[in-house]
Amino acid sequence: MEKEANGNDRVLVIFAHPDDAEFTSGGTIGKWALEGRKVSYVVCTDGSKGAETDRIDTADLIATRQTEQRRAAVILGVTDITFLKCPDGELVDNRGISAELTRMIRVLRPQTLLTWDPWRPYQLHADHRVTGYAALDAVMAAGNPRYFPEQLVDGLEPHQVEEVYLFGTDQPDIWVDISASFDLKVEAIRQHSSQIGDWGEVIQHVTEWNSRVGRDKGFAYAESFKLLQPRCSICR
Repeated sequence: MEKEANGNDRVLVIFAHPDDAEFTSGGTIGKWALEGRKVSYVVCTDGSKGAETDRIDTADLIATRQTEQRRAAVILGVTDITFLKCPDGELVDNRGISAELTRMIRVLRPQTLLTWDPWRPYQLHADHRVTGYAALDAVMAAGNPRYFPEQLVDGLEPHQVEEVYLFGTDQPDIWVDISASFDLKVEAIRQHSSQIGDWGEVIQHVTEWNSRVGRDKGFAYAESFKLLQPRCSICR
């Protein structure tokens, strides 16, 4: 199943680390941008632990990863990026991050939101889990004026996200054909050079993965997601 893009849609992608969006959903993001959607990024952490050595200055690593993320975003057609700059591995699902993500939703007013599936069994990375939970809490809060009412004093209005695509899921129910944007995804991934050891191995893995996901759906390459519809959840 693949849903047609609406050129008026705004998309918000909330993820934990620089490079999460490109590896999990870069083809979909690139495709939607090409179709006229405005895509915004929120990166929750600063990427400061994205090196397996302590010989790199932390401030330099953070700056490098933000630069890499901006370059990747440009390739995919992303219009703007917000870095929340929480230290890697220290992201905590609390009122502070939920409030900030709720504010971002109310400011940007996306119809579609992409984030990590926090319920995937054996999801080892705490930042992925926390990001998914916090983003979903924000989706539910953003449409209700009783949540974080102090934001409404600043002129923001409640906003209900229409659909949420969860990436990194093992229970997908929607597949996006990325055959025409797969090359963009690969080029965006290449921007994260500080994270890549063996380019050949990484690109081979991504190619085989997206090819396998698309094969059963009749696509050369695809990405898969779990689709949630918050309005339906509210009504239950």
